[in-house]
Amino acid sequence: MEPMYKQQAEPGKQCKDCQSFTVNPSNPAAGTCFGKDVVAEGGCMFFKKKEDAEQK
Repeated sequence: MEPMYKQQAEPGKQCKDCQSFTVNPSNPAAGTCFGKDVVAEGGCMFFKKKEDAEQK
């Protein structure tokens, strides 16, 4: 099943807040999720919030 990705998600449910997101070290506004290029402010239906310890 293909995730229903959107370029702009609501605050608190964005890719940058998801445990599956890997930030691009040279561009913190972008990254990858399961091998797909995404933007940090995007989102999809598989969002799972990072644990507080992982965000620090």
